[in-house]
Amino acid sequence: MKKDNIKSAIINMALGLGALSVMGCGGYSTVVKMPEIKEVPDGKYERIIKLNNPESFPDKTFAGLVFIKKGASVCTDYPREEIIKSLDDLTTMEKNSYRYFTNYEIKEDGKTYGFVSIPVEYIVVLWKDEENEQCKYKVQVEWINKDRGTIGTEIRREGPGGGHGGGHGH
Repeated sequence: MKKDNIKSAIINMALGLGALSVMGCGGYSTVVKMPEIKEVPDGKYERIIKLNNPESFPDKTFAGLVFIKKGASVCTDYPREEIIKSLDDLTTMEKNSYRYFTNYEIKEDGKTYGFVSIPVEYIVVLWKDEENEQCKYKVQVEWINKDRGTIGTEIRREGPGGGHGGGHGH
């Protein structure tokens, strides 16, 4: 299967997952489409959230980055995340793998709030909650388990309303 076909299948699965999850996601009821971009632009970001796999499954995998622009109300629901100052805080292996990630823009109504950069074996859904001032946009990232034909792991099943959200915006 070509890379474009794989990406289309992943995007369709993400949208399907989002549609199924809408029923039980609390205040997050709107899925916002994120355009794919070639690369995350250089620049200053208020925060960069580094995502690491829960329980190191699959084995100690770097699960992506969320770049948040100043003043943006963006968070994640990812269980293992840390705030880093710049890409210089990544290990050499993480910097090398980051070059091959798929990048998306967190954008609505012509305004960019940040960017998401994830490995190809992950999907990302952007949820919106107008009433949540601390986290108007929630980035949900899930690993695609190709061996079992599922999304996520047995470890995480809480959906976009749950999670840890350590990357809350202000």
